[in-house]
Amino acid sequence: MKKAALIEFNSYHDECLYSQIKFLDSAGYTLTLVVSSQIKDRAYEYLNIPEEVITFDRSHQKNFFSRIYFLWKLKRQLNQRDVKTVIFNTASSRLEVILLSFLLKKRISLFGILHNLKKVNHSFSQKLISKSIKNYFVLNDFLENSIELEDKSIQLQSFHPIFFPTFEETSIKKQDDEIWISIPGKLDFGRRDYYLVAEALQKLQSKSKLKILILGSTNSNDPKSIEFIDFIQKNKLQENFVTFDSFLDNDVFHDYLKKSDYILIPLDTIGDNYAKYKIMGCYNQAFGYQKTLISPIGLNHIPDIDKHSILYDGAKGLTLVLGQISQGKGEKKEYLESKWSFEAQKNNYISFLEENQIK
Repeated sequence: MKKAALIEFNSYHDECLYSQIKFLDSAGYTLTLVVSSQIKDRAYEYLNIPEEVITFDRSHQKNFFSRIYFLWKLKRQLNQRDVKTVIFNTASSRLEVILLSFLLKKRISLFGILHNLKKVNHSFSQKLISKSIKNYFVLNDFLENSIELEDKSIQLQSFHPIFFPTFEETSIKKQDDEIWISIPGKLDFGRRDYYLVAEALQKLQSKSKLKILILGSTNSNDPKSIEFIDFIQKNKLQENFVTFDSFLDNDVFHDYLKKSDYILIPLDTIGDNYAKYKIMGCYNQAFGYQKTLISPIGLNHIPDIDKHSILYDGAKGLTLVLGQISQGKGEKKEYLESKWSFEAQKNNYISFLEENQIK
């Protein structure tokens, strides 16, 4: 029996877990899942698939010694279960990843997901981890060759975590004449330019059908959020924006995505982070639900984005795109390649694991 462990010490990146759990289960692996208590609290849809779930809770994080004790105990548990493959869902930054990978590297084949390629060449803690982990997953094909790795012993393999649990239908209703354009995630002005969207809508004559869904909390205590909500009200755009006061439950979030017509990436300029080093979570949400993206032209060097997006250049370009969509002339991109199938993604993932086992 093949045995693996999938580990996430952080309270985030759980959007990548379900696909991997399903790949491993489908390939006949017995799985131990190690997750933070924050993830466990919201992951009820798939906790029944692994044979064992181990919780990294707040009591294990209260001081250095409790963290070390948890790792020592986890190492023993993995050895007792005869686990031969360990995948770190976030293989960077944390003391837990550095120490556990060091403790396991002689007996267990180690893999990890790199969520930011910049760290490979520039982060001291990442270089420590890479002494133990040489085989990394990245979350889009373009990242396999987007930078030159200083450590030539490192291998990169892409996969797309584009599969999600089946959620129960919610009471969300969409009017027949509405066009839903979603921006996944809470209001975050460091990552997304919402004023770009508002400016594009201001210049649009006919926009009553368009609904811009910000799928996350607006955080009403944040001054920037208050200022933005004020702005859309003063400019009479409140009928075009749908916002939420609090975190969306998974079933609600995914139902809005499924019922959306487009997914929008609201950025005026693209820096190196998204040009070379990392992806946005909405890429794989769009690919998973086979939605057409509305993307800034600065991302057109990424083949998956170029093939499945309507591209825009600045607020003026976004106005043109939204105008076409409002008139029913917006293009819908098709997902024709076999790479988007479960079997294709599973084979990418499992083959990389099995070809790089400790001999």
